[in-house]
Amino acid sequence: MEILSNKEFTISQGTKVVAQDLRNSVLKYACEILQRDVNKVTTEKDVDNEIYLTVDPQAPVDGDDFQIDLTSPDKVTVSSKTSLGVMYGALAISRDILKIDDFWYWMDTVAQVKKTIEWTNFDLHLPDYQTEYRGWFVNDELLLRGWNDHDSQQYIWQRVFETALRVGCNVIVPGTDVQSQVNRQPAKEFGLMIAQHHAEPLGAKMFAREYPDLEASFLKYPDLFRKLWRDAINEQKGTPTIYSLGFRGQGDKPFWEDDTSRKWDDKAIADVVNGVIKEQYDMIQELDPGAPMALNVYGELAGLYKKGLVDVPGDLIEIWADSGYGKMVSRRQGLDNPRSPLLDIPNPHNRKRGLYYHVAFHDLQASNFLGLLSNSPEFVSSELMKARSKGLDTLELVNTGNIKPHVLYLREVAKTWVKGYKARTNDEILDDYVKHYYSEHQKEIVSLYEDYWKSVVQYGTHSDETAGDELSPFLIRRIIKTWLSGKDKLSDAGWIVGDDSLADGVKKIDGMITPKLPNWEKLVVNLKKLMLDQNEQDAKTLYGDLYLSTLYQADGLKALHLVIQAYELSMAAKKDDDYLKPFLLADEAYHTMDEINFAQSHHKSTKWYDFYKNDGYDDMPLTAIKLRFLRHYLRTLGDTADEDDWERRFIKAPGDARVMTLWTIAREFSDDDLAKKLRERLIDKL
Repeated sequence: MEILSNKEFTISQGTKVVAQDLRNSVLKYACEILQRDVNKVTTEKDVDNEIYLTVDPQAPVDGDDFQIDLTSPDKVTVSSKTSLGVMYGALAISRDILKIDDFWYWMDTVAQVKKTIEWTNFDLHLPDYQTEYRGWFVNDELLLRGWNDHDSQQYIWQRVFETALRVGCNVIVPGTDVQSQVNRQPAKEFGLMIAQHHAEPLGAKMFAREYPDLEASFLKYPDLFRKLWRDAINEQKGTPTIYSLGFRGQGDKPFWEDDTSRKWDDKAIADVVNGVIKEQYDMIQELDPGAPMALNVYGELAGLYKKGLVDVPGDLIEIWADSGYGKMVSRRQGLDNPRSPLLDIPNPHNRKRGLYYHVAFHDLQASNFLGLLSNSPEFVSSELMKARSKGLDTLELVNTGNIKPHVLYLREVAKTWVKGYKARTNDEILDDYVKHYYSEHQKEIVSLYEDYWKSVVQYGTHSDETAGDELSPFLIRRIIKTWLSGKDKLSDAGWIVGDDSLADGVKKIDGMITPKLPNWEKLVVNLKKLMLDQNEQDAKTLYGDLYLSTLYQADGLKALHLVIQAYELSMAAKKDDDYLKPFLLADEAYHTMDEINFAQSHHKSTKWYDFYKNDGYDDMPLTAIKLRFLRHYLRTLGDTADEDDWERRFIKAPGDARVMTLWTIAREFSDDDLAKKLRERLIDKL
């Protein structure tokens, strides 16, 4: 292949991206993406020329690296030994030459448009990665599932795969349960290797879904389980796959919770798990020999491992998981919080090790689902480098959640995969990020991001046990349920209130959150002020990337505080009018929570206004409904059966309230109208 010494190539509307073989789906998508970006950033036609994408066994590079050469005045050739390498090469041109941002789709970055682009630097290569298998786990993807863009789910998932490749991923878990199976082939068509959810060993279908009338017991129905495993391997064999071995119950829980056929102790559990893993291992060796395999040392398996009860083949990659909040300790599950360190676990078999790491998490308790992680980027950077120092870097699966709320972290995590990365401070990470995504007010914006982590609530005794956006709606719904049911203890909340009664528990919670409320309120005000001064593009970015995350925390915690106040006053009520203040507090809590729903549906970018509608975890709409119900319950306790006494005594003119030739001349006020009028009339009295 001839290489020209005078290296200059003009990219214009006359540039066509072509591939050696469009039957190769990876090359086909690489062509489509690069051609789209060429057309996006140029406006005029210069000469007709081409960028040629080819898989070449003789390419002078190794692995998935790529070579870019100017082979004639009107032809650039991108070659690699692998299709994935060619894709990386096309994306490198998009990023480095056309200046298309890796997260363009999620951050709505505006490409700089030119008449033509003069390309002179062809020395582009894949970064030198420390992490061999670099993956995204698109998990808890409710927002993605409930949203369409370009009237299409397929388009969204193609952008997920594109973004993963842009940041250097070569592995993906493309969703959860049925979604992962639907997306498995499309992800492979982009060049990504498939990994599997720890609750879906071998990528097999769920037993309970295939056999809904049978007990999910391996001891009772071993052949049915084996058939599911064998079918899954046969479907994937010969394609890039990292098989996940293991055995959890249906729905990501301990298997013995579904199997009541016997009593289970650690030895009995380990015998089943070890036997199952050995069978799965042998099946893969038989049906797809040479395929990489991983063992998720997660949940109950971690406990068995530490007790020396796990006996599995030595050539598996062990995958260890963080706390869900980014700390390298075992995950808290309900009341069980051993915080077993992950970094000092002996490795007598010298197995390769990797990580399942969360920048988004759902535990329906205190984690971050809709918003930013409650621990800082500096914290994440430090923890990942500690893991690297202990050799947990062969494979890394990052839980991305729904991607858009977590770009700050996903971008930094991708940087950690490269050799030579050193742990960075918040200032370094945020300066880099803000300069990249904002054109003005950069110092102010960095300061506002930093204020976010200074404001988070610490719910546990350890500094990393911080509260994400799930805390407030979780607790509000449980307080209302417990209170209105006449029960004495919060359900599912022992992890935060211990064995306290409802009265003592809410007092404890309020003591945690109240000192932080002014910080959050101030941050919301400062963000609103800044967005008024920003240009339109920066304001859209800040709204989706920080303002909404802040609002989830600020309004959520405020609503929680108001509910607790309403509860405490209600419990002290001696007469009907004592429910006036709790009624108004519940009204304020309802409107505070509903501000979040309004803010989501009135996003500054019309692309994202309906992105949040399928949120079934934080479920702010349901939380607002519960608060509205609480408000009416308190009115029922304090007002008359006809709901007109508060109106007559506190709102109507005295003469109208006393003269009753007609019982009434209008229907009762709605709760909304009543609360507004009461607040107006009683503002100095309550």
